[in-house]
Amino acid sequence: MIGFITYLESVRRNRSSRMKGFFLKLYLLSHGCKVGKGLKCATWPYFKGFPDRNIEIGDHVDLGKSNTIELNKEGKLFFGDYVLLHQNILISCNKEIVFGKWCAVAENASIRDGNHQFAADKYYRLQDTVSEKIIVGEGSGIAAGTVVLPGSVIAKGAFIGANSLVTRHDKIEENGIYGGNPLKLIKFRK
Repeated sequence: MIGFITYLESVRRNRSSRMKGFFLKLYLLSHGCKVGKGLKCATWPYFKGFPDRNIEIGDHVDLGKSNTIELNKEGKLFFGDYVLLHQNILISCNKEIVFGKWCAVAENASIRDGNHQFAADKYYRLQDTVSEKIIVGEGSGIAAGTVVLPGSVIAKGAFIGANSLVTRHDKIEENGIYGGNPLKLIKFRK
């Protein structure tokens, strides 16, 4: 009996996330964005800034709960097919962030392609933002609590361990498993 109840709950959640995904798709399409089929979302992401033809979502993308997408007018955000964003993820896009197909991001991650400048003669919040493209490669994974900074390139099939820091200076190889701050190669996936 418990298995049947669990099954019914799973069906209900799946239908609910598909319905929310359908309405999110309509919203994004109304703002000139491109959205593939099968979008699912547990809850709508919170948009800081309105989408304006600058989001492209592939097929069967799954967005978890309480995600924030901070997007300025020049920013471009791409999600490949079958991308999974778990929950409570911040994506701050000033220039360009690309998520390759089949990549996944776990909870509480922060992915930012821009930072304020830090000249001493002005408050940092009044200074311009400097941005560099971020690429999260096909089939890669970003574990819980990880921070990905401007200019980072996560290679195809690579995995970044929990609470790590990824910067543009890190040379991440395909299928490598990395972790820490500073980021270090732990081993390669077999």
